[in-house]
Amino acid sequence: MTDPAPSSPSPAHRSTDPPPPSPAWWWGIGAALFVSGAISLVYQVLWMRRLGLLFGNTSQAAATTLTAFFLGLALGGHFGGRLAARLKRPLRAYAAAEIGIALGAAFYFALMGAYRSIVPVISGPLGDHPALFLGAKFLLGVVVLLPASLMIGATLPLVGEYMLRSRDQLGRGGTVLYAINTLGAAFGTWLAGFYLPLALGFDATYRLAMAGNLTLGAILLIAGRLVPESVPLPPSVAPDPGAAPGPSWNRVRWLAALSGAVTLALEVLWTHMFSQVLHNSVYTFAIILISFLLALTAGSWLAHRRIRAGADGVRTVVVLLGAGSLLVALSPWTFYALTGGLRYLADRQGWGAYLALVFALAAVVIVPPTTLLGTVFPLLLKLSEKHARSAGRTVGDLVAINTLAAIAGSLLAGFALLSWVGLWSAIRFVAGLSLLGVPLIAARHLPGASVARWSAAAAGLLVLSVTGWGQPPVVRLDADDEEVLVQQWEGPAGVVAVVRNTSGLVIKVNNHYTLGGSGSAEDERRQGLLPLLLHPHPAEVFYLGMGTGITASAAITQGVRRATVCELVPDVITAARAHFAPFTGALFTDPRTRIIAEDGRMFLQVTDERYDVIVSDLFVPWEARAGNLYSLEHFRTVRDRLRPGGVFAQWLPCYQMSRQEVAIVARTLLEVFPQVTVWRGDWKVNSPTLALVAVLDPAPLDPEAVKRRIATTSDPALLGSLGPGVTRLLWGYCGNLSAARQLVSDAPINSDDHPLIEYLAPITHRRANTRRASWLTGETLIAWLEELQAAVPPERDPYLARVPEALRGHARAGLLSHRGAMLRRAGRTNEVAANDEAMREVLIRLIRAGSGSPAPLSGE
Repeated sequence: MTDPAPSSPSPAHRSTDPPPPSPAWWWGIGAALFVSGAISLVYQVLWMRRLGLLFGNTSQAAATTLTAFFLGLALGGHFGGRLAARLKRPLRAYAAAEIGIALGAAFYFALMGAYRSIVPVISGPLGDHPALFLGAKFLLGVVVLLPASLMIGATLPLVGEYMLRSRDQLGRGGTVLYAINTLGAAFGTWLAGFYLPLALGFDATYRLAMAGNLTLGAILLIAGRLVPESVPLPPSVAPDPGAAPGPSWNRVRWLAALSGAVTLALEVLWTHMFSQVLHNSVYTFAIILISFLLALTAGSWLAHRRIRAGADGVRTVVVLLGAGSLLVALSPWTFYALTGGLRYLADRQGWGAYLALVFALAAVVIVPPTTLLGTVFPLLLKLSEKHARSAGRTVGDLVAINTLAAIAGSLLAGFALLSWVGLWSAIRFVAGLSLLGVPLIAARHLPGASVARWSAAAAGLLVLSVTGWGQPPVVRLDADDEEVLVQQWEGPAGVVAVVRNTSGLVIKVNNHYTLGGSGSAEDERRQGLLPLLLHPHPAEVFYLGMGTGITASAAITQGVRRATVCELVPDVITAARAHFAPFTGALFTDPRTRIIAEDGRMFLQVTDERYDVIVSDLFVPWEARAGNLYSLEHFRTVRDRLRPGGVFAQWLPCYQMSRQEVAIVARTLLEVFPQVTVWRGDWKVNSPTLALVAVLDPAPLDPEAVKRRIATTSDPALLGSLGPGVTRLLWGYCGNLSAARQLVSDAPINSDDHPLIEYLAPITHRRANTRRASWLTGETLIAWLEELQAAVPPERDPYLARVPEALRGHARAGLLSHRGAMLRRAGRTNEVAANDEAMREVLIRLIRAGSGSPAPLSGE
């Protein structure tokens, strides 16, 4: 790096300058910068969401979006700073930038519609070249985000040029402006993370943000006509030779780069760390980001206080940077101790208590080190004073360098360190990098022995991170369940572990998300098999979600030409291939199977393939982005990928959804498909599953086709010994939702614009712990199924029109069997006898009708 060429003179040497801004005007500009920061983070949250839907919710797609956004900020800071130094009226330029943000944001609307067509087109020729496809998506992201993000990046340099009228104000005033802007960003994250999308929807929130920029720009334009601005003189000024000695401009810029890289790397790594103990909803990630931004605000305030106190800039950086780096190095152990060894947090707490606990944990683990590290960039404004020719240019250069390095830091942490050394070592590695900033800035200003000690400490942390010595375990094992770790993987998508417990092998992601296991192999294979039995000739089958692979292995059966399986987390595929082969048959060896590490929703959007059957696995509804798989737009994509007569099965974890959420999903599915039926996945009481089976072309159930399909399956015993042919299926049939749509007609629709499941499910999850809400299990589920069957009795159900009337009673028997399991589980013995009597009467009628002598099933 070289020193900047002379440009406009320093405000300190403008003889015709108007007086410095009054305190009241500082409040006014501060309020504008606060609002601007808030709106900018609203945009960032919305962009991450929208481009994630377009490009896929993989780690690579998220990094692509973040990189494109930060690149715009960096370019905006660079060019905005250079422009500011040449402007006669920087306040008006700032107003124009706010208006420009709104115009750039409007450009996003036009481009997004085009890109929905462009992405499928480029996926064809580039689909077999992941690196090229990722590069193409990155370029698309840059074009979408660059106009608005470039203007956002220019705002701080323009405000700095206007407000900081003398060189010695760069440190004191610059820290205030930076703190206000960052505090506004935290407020914007709170709005976008907790309230606006649920209340208004994403598009209305986006338009509100645009209106905010336009309003702010208009107010600033009016104010610019009322308030005098700086008048530049011809360039004639060099850096101040009388300033106190300090680090060179090159060292200042290198530390600005290191600070940006460390800060964003830590945000990535600490987010991964918190995901090991939280339910990882949109609210969880918002809390972490808010805590991070508040800590940076506190760091700016602390730096401002030290500058006003006249503290030596270099020594202050050394002390605060060194202390912050050491706290970062200790954060894995601090976190591990406070969470009781990575225990799932607030498992019995309500919604408010859960939020308070997460904020408290972040306040202890994240806020102290981030506050100390957050002083570095503001203090560099002070150390830049003797090099400054223009406040705007200096701020712009530092912002650009800091932001570009932040991109590198986030990519290094997310894609290199997590895979190479793991989570805990990655945090210590970043702490070591941070500590290298001490000798960088302190060389020639502190005694050589002191610099050497700091250098040795940094080297020690780097060595520890490589060796992995002295760190806590990253996988929690439950002693009560006799868990033993078999193998683990760490990567951008999280921590994946294969664990053996009393029931067999299971796959866990981030400690508390179980993707199935060998102990539930029958249930998992039944989920993969049932939809295939409802299609007469399933040749092309698609499974969205793989987990252990047991569910998808049901497709390896006679008549299936190809089974395509999409799994979001690559390490899950590795784990299933390595340890679940005994339970997945020929899934990983049969040439008819194709397993793809990709966002299943994204794959369906870009492929031109068509399928006879699409099976969507069980997904935790409150996990961030899982709600996308229950949206109107996704269901439309599924419909468009089905062949004539195609079948789509959406499995629902009733033990993780309330009646409200199930109704929302069902109502949304009914908007897309003309016929939806409900099927029981098991007879469990506390952890039941249901399938919403939608068909492209409405038609009654064909008993003969079902009989033929059952004959081709390798494990018909999965359906129970309930008689021949269709009778086996009818025990699991719950009812015709299309004919009883009044049960869900009042439910709202879940869409990409109004992601109700994603925002409501986390709240239900916490309230269920305090009995203020309930899952669709036990008596609640049985009551809903009874309503469904009462609305459309099996005897009059048009879906069963081709089933002999004598056999339709099996659907009633299945419900009574499930109800009996619930009553026994609840200990309601006085009602068990009546239920058994009703069951006996149904079975007698079935036997007399000659449909066989089925035996009732038991629940958990």
